[in-house]
Amino acid sequence: MLKHLMIEEMVALVSPWIENPQRKRLFLSIPEIAGLHPKVVAAHEAVLAVRPSRSGPSATMSALNDELARVDERHDHLARAVCWGIDAHRAHCLGADPADRERAATCDQVQPKLFPSGLNIIKASPTAEAGNTARVARLLEEEPSIGEFLKGIPAPGKTTLLHTTQRWIKAGKELEAIEHRRDELAAKEKTAPVTKATISAARSQWFRVVSAVLSNLELSDAPSEAIETIRGPLLKASDRAGKRYGGAPAGEGPSVEEPGEPAVGEVEEAGAGDGEIVS
Repeated sequence: MLKHLMIEEMVALVSPWIENPQRKRLFLSIPEIAGLHPKVVAAHEAVLAVRPSRSGPSATMSALNDELARVDERHDHLARAVCWGIDAHRAHCLGADPADRERAATCDQVQPKLFPSGLNIIKASPTAEAGNTARVARLLEEEPSIGEFLKGIPAPGKTTLLHTTQRWIKAGKELEAIEHRRDELAAKEKTAPVTKATISAARSQWFRVVSAVLSNLELSDAPSEAIETIRGPLLKASDRAGKRYGGAPAGEGPSVEEPGEPAVGEVEEAGAGDGEIVS
């Protein structure tokens, strides 16, 4: 009866195996199906890409957006650490007895070179932030005395402000790489047509993988409760789908779907599943 399931139901049923931490751990704890998890992920992404009601970003794009946000936050913290680290060092120099005015003056010279607009850079786009850290990397190559100066400012973990600056530059490179991947994916998703053929291919891929999971569970020696937690929602949804198309000849079901067809209540119930088991 799996073939009677709608795309939205297929998405909701497999999503917990990937996105719910407890359900994913349980899936991976069953040896007979653990090796199928990468194929499950691929099949899930395939049906996500063709679901009729898709209005937001794809799962891959969402993951890239989350990764970009994490790296951007790290970039901003490191930029503040470098900027404020120089300010703090300048204050220490002037607060010494006698005051080290020469080194304090060096702080005044280095600070605007690294931060010509102050910390406004952390409010810029990821692309601009990446461009700025590339500029800082060139600056350290062109003026090695700046690196030597930063190397003389202690930082947490028995490191120096030079190490913090290098981490800041690395975060900028990561931002650039993620932005490049996002641009490529956006272009691909924008130009990839969703046709009946692509929907059919995605459904077939999903059926093959999920059928393999169910078959392997039949051979598993895992606790019965664990097995039912994985397959129970699938079997219940499949049974409902079969009754929904009870008037159709045996073995026939909808091969493709049109927008607006999924039954929302059934999809939510299918995705909710039964109680969790924490392995």
